[in-house]
Amino acid sequence: MGFYLENTKAIKTEIEFVLISCCTCKRPHMLSVALQSVSGLNFCENIKVELLVVDNDENESAKTVVENFSQTSKIPVHYVCEKQRGIAFARNRVLKEAVELSASHIAFFDDDEILDKNWLINHIEFYKTNDNVIISSGPTYSKFEKDYPSYICNNKIFKTSTTKKTGAIRRICASGNVFFPVSVVKEADLWFDNNFVFMGGEDGDFFSGASKAGYTIVWNNDAVNYEIIGDQRANIHWILNRYYYNGYSGALLRFKNDKNLFKKVIYLFKTLVSFSF
Repeated sequence: MGFYLENTKAIKTEIEFVLISCCTCKRPHMLSVALQSVSGLNFCENIKVELLVVDNDENESAKTVVENFSQTSKIPVHYVCEKQRGIAFARNRVLKEAVELSASHIAFFDDDEILDKNWLINHIEFYKTNDNVIISSGPTYSKFEKDYPSYICNNKIFKTSTTKKTGAIRRICASGNVFFPVSVVKEADLWFDNNFVFMGGEDGDFFSGASKAGYTIVWNNDAVNYEIIGDQRANIHWILNRYYYNGYSGALLRFKNDKNLFKKVIYLFKTLVSFSF
C-alpha cells in the first residue's frame, strides 16, 4: 500500500455524497465531544451527507457512544469495528467503507477534535468554486481545556501555521482536517501504508502519493477545526514523545525508498534537537 501513479491526470468529480469519517480507539469521552460538534454542522442542500466512525478497539469501546449519538443525529450514522490495530488499518477501513457505500467524497476529522459549524460547507464550497482544488486541506488549531504553563501552551508542537494563504498548493497534508474525492482510491489505487501503523505519518505518505498522482492539494484557511489539549498531552513527557514519533515517521516518509540508515538517524536527531519551549 502507499502506491501511486506518477503524473496521473486526476479527474475532478462532482460532489454527490460526502462521508464524514472519524477513526477512534479507546477514547470514548473525546469521541463523544467530537460527535457533538458534528451535530452542530451546517449542511449544503442537495448533497447527501452521512457519518462513519471506525472503532480500532476490538472491545468496541466506542460503540455505545456512537449508538447514543445516532439517536439524535441529523444525518445517518455508520459504525464499524476494525479489529486489526493500527491507525493505517483504521483509515484504510474508512476508504473501503466509502467505496462500498458509493460515497463520492470523504471528509476526515479526528476523535480529539471539534468542528467549526461551517467546516464542511467551507470545504465543499472551496472544492466547487476552484477548478484546481481536488484535495482541500484545512487548519487544526489547538484548544486547551484549561490554563497551562506558557512553556506548554507556547511550544511549537501545538502551533498551527497561520502564514499559509488560502489557495496555496501543497505537496502533503494531514488527515485531521481534509476533504477529498473517493476517486483517489478507485482510480489511483491509493491506500494508507501499514508501515506507519503505530507511529503516525501514514497520512503524510498517503497525501504525498495523491499529490504525485496528480490530485492537487490546496490549502483552505476557512475550513477550521480544533484539537482539544488536556492533561494527557499538556506535559513534557507527551511533547517529547511526539517530537520523537514526528521525527521517526518523518524520516521514514522522506527516505522511504532510501536504504541509507544514516540519513534517517540524522533526520530524527534534527527533529529532536528542534524541541523548544
